[in-house]
Amino acid sequence: MATWGYVRPEKQTVGDRRLRGKRGTSRIRLQGVSHTRCVSPSPQPASPEQRLIIISGEEGAGKSTIVRALLPSTPYGARIDAEDIGQTNPCPMDDAFFDLLRRNVAGLVENFCAAGYVNVIAGSFLRRYSDYVSFRQLLRPSAVFLIDLLVDKEVRDHRRITRAKRTTQEWRDMVDQVPEDRTIRRATDADYRYIGIDTTDLDVGGTVQRIKGAIPEVYAG
Repeated sequence: MATWGYVRPEKQTVGDRRLRGKRGTSRIRLQGVSHTRCVSPSPQPASPEQRLIIISGEEGAGKSTIVRALLPSTPYGARIDAEDIGQTNPCPMDDAFFDLLRRNVAGLVENFCAAGYVNVIAGSFLRRYSDYVSFRQLLRPSAVFLIDLLVDKEVRDHRRITRAKRTTQEWRDMVDQVPEDRTIRRATDADYRYIGIDTTDLDVGGTVQRIKGAIPEVYAG
């Protein structure tokens, strides 16, 4: 049972794509869990640089939606929504939990990259800059783009009660007691390119286009 405080609706598969090549298997390494899945061993020729796109923002900013919406436009891409792999019961939401979540996300990033997916999109697992520093130590060198979804509180509150991923009032009250953290956007020694996008007046398509325009290394052409 999902215990992040929301009722999870049925998911629809988006951005499914067929990759050419002989299919093989890859071991997915999550903390305490091991799965085997079929993957294409090399959908993209060896690249000198892997790229990681991190989607960050407060609850209701649209992180999960944008992670899904970006994938169809992302060449040789894979997506990770941490809310999909961070379901526990009970869900303490403490430092130990987020440490586990970061390790799980890092394991999937590494597995996707090893399978030839050079552009990985991941979201919903960072709270502050110190979380990123701990996460970065788990990964091999790569180019990182951190997309911070910003939205006016009034619009964000409306999205929280009208979106498909419904949350309880109790959950929203608990989240609202946590002060907004701005260390991610203010870090001066960060190794990522910070891209803040105000989505207050943007729909999903407009937000995706803004992101694509900000990362020509991935989306040019």
